[in-house]
Amino acid sequence: MAIKTSTFSGWRLSGKDAEAFLDQVNNAKPNPLAQAALDRGRKLMAEYDRKGYVTFQPQKGTNENLKSK
Repeated sequence: MAIKTSTFSGWRLSGKDAEAFLDQVNNAKPNPLAQAALDRGRKLMAEYDRKGYVTFQPQKGTNENLKSK
């Protein structure tokens, strides 16, 4: 196992680190919280494209990240 870096920020992985990195890249499972944030952001972007601005309405006691689908 080795991680080598250079002055110009290049890096090389070897051994188990390289295998783990390739496995993560090739078989990554999306994080559900990140996916939910992306969905909310896309809705805001669509609203901005339609209206030219976005309106936020905070709600008490709700946290969409904790809701299960």
